[in-house]
Amino acid sequence: MWEDLAIPGPEQTARYYEQQWWRERTFTDDLCAAAASRPGHPAIIAYQDGKHAATLTYAELAAAVSRFASALAELGVGAGDVVVLYLPNVWQISALYLACNRLGAIASPVIPTLGARELGQVLAFSKAAVCITVDSFADTDYAARLAEVAPPGLRHQVIIGGPGRPPAISFGTFFEATDWENRHPLAGLPSPGPDQPSLLLYTSGTTGQMKAVAHSQNTLYAGLRGMHEPFGLSAGDVISIPHYFAHLAAVLCGAYMPLMLGATCVMQDSNTDMELLLDLIEQHRVSYLYAAPGYVVGLLEAHQRQRRDTGSLRFFVSGSAPIRPELITAVQDAFGVGLQALWGMTENGTVTITRPDDPPGWAARSDGRPLPWAQVRLAPIADAGEQDGSALLVRSASQCLGYLGQPGLYANCVDSGGWFDTGDLARDDGRGGIKIVGRQADLINRASGHMISTLEVESVLQTHPGVEEVVLVGYPDPDVPGAELAAAIVIAAGSPPTLTDLREHLADAQMAEVLWPDRLVNMRALPRNSLGKIQRSLLRERLEIAASPRR
Repeated sequence: MWEDLAIPGPEQTARYYEQQWWRERTFTDDLCAAAASRPGHPAIIAYQDGKHAATLTYAELAAAVSRFASALAELGVGAGDVVVLYLPNVWQISALYLACNRLGAIASPVIPTLGARELGQVLAFSKAAVCITVDSFADTDYAARLAEVAPPGLRHQVIIGGPGRPPAISFGTFFEATDWENRHPLAGLPSPGPDQPSLLLYTSGTTGQMKAVAHSQNTLYAGLRGMHEPFGLSAGDVISIPHYFAHLAAVLCGAYMPLMLGATCVMQDSNTDMELLLDLIEQHRVSYLYAAPGYVVGLLEAHQRQRRDTGSLRFFVSGSAPIRPELITAVQDAFGVGLQALWGMTENGTVTITRPDDPPGWAARSDGRPLPWAQVRLAPIADAGEQDGSALLVRSASQCLGYLGQPGLYANCVDSGGWFDTGDLARDDGRGGIKIVGRQADLINRASGHMISTLEVESVLQTHPGVEEVVLVGYPDPDVPGAELAAAIVIAAGSPPTLTDLREHLADAQMAEVLWPDRLVNMRALPRNSLGKIQRSLLRERLEIAASPRR
């Protein structure tokens, strides 16, 4: 199943090792080192249902990983087998990632907000051997959902927090309460290296079909270095991220980065409770926080309602969506720390990031400079104006191993020089970095032949006082040999803006008329995935643009 992946060749692999962009160590080696050097230091502090659920020291985490790996081995899981983790942010998820690493199995997390249909597709597509989920979460019966869609090839269903109704297995009884490390010791099993597939992630699907992205421990290692090395993090730091640990940023920042540093991860199962996150920052003296802009907005609103002592926060990093200038100012005013911008993808982890030595507020103008092990290249697009950006190509030691089961699709994204076409549009930021201005899939071909990137137009429209949220969508018009442009907005407080209001706002910002929307559609909410990204393909399906009157 894994033979079609784009594993780097011997020459490229040797170069990565020679440059020390990859390493011989594994994440389980990091765990052993931390457990030996600071056994009593807290590795994970976990909260569930708004309350403290567990604190694991490095010694306790190492013991749990050993037991969980032995339990998986007892269930017949070995090198190359897929273990699907359909879990919210419970502490067990980090230990299960490491248990899979120890066996050479492939952990495949599924975002808990995805439903039964998507779960069934993942289980069948990946030929999963085991699926581990919770009994219930957010008023949803996850155990029943798994039982409903489990394919015949799934050997075991495992339930955390419930009795494990047959044929399911109780995680508490089988994994936690049974000393498998003594009954089924791992000493006789070979220790997997860092270059084999170890993680299978699914893209967010904002623009189309989900893709199964395969990573090794070394591609993850290169990706996570970019999240901490520019800031000089160490074992004394306390790290938190509200995203589900099924997203690459959270896997890197929450599961592996604290471990590699010997630091502490503070985690919460609810990814929407920003009041709790503020409490955790204050109580546990969080020093490094990663959060997408949508979370940042919620965090600022919660802080405005009730201020906490956030003086421990030294670094605040954001990514996954554009960062508005006013957000940077608000973060500085509220938390006394600059907001840094990070750009990367599920396919390649962290590629560019702004640094503390950049000019104040630089994250509003840049998504950062590439890291030493990453290269970026801007390739012009025919008929696109300079302000619409160029195609962003990337080569990096953090690049994934390909798309499982879709080698042709991945090959179409990589040219003969090894450059991966990200699908994003970017411009040079003038200081050796890039600024993301849109996606190629969101380029709209006007009747005039002008190619328009939507992101920058949206960022200007977002500053209109009557606009809470906005997204631009291209749509065909039978009377026009090209696409027209609709602005779908969520209205802010006050009178809703008209199409004329929005056009005048763009004119005041000196935006060319070709960038102005043709139609306006008011919406109660924009469709988003669990990362907060707008699902444009779903929006196009939902909007009945043809029925929207011209103004």
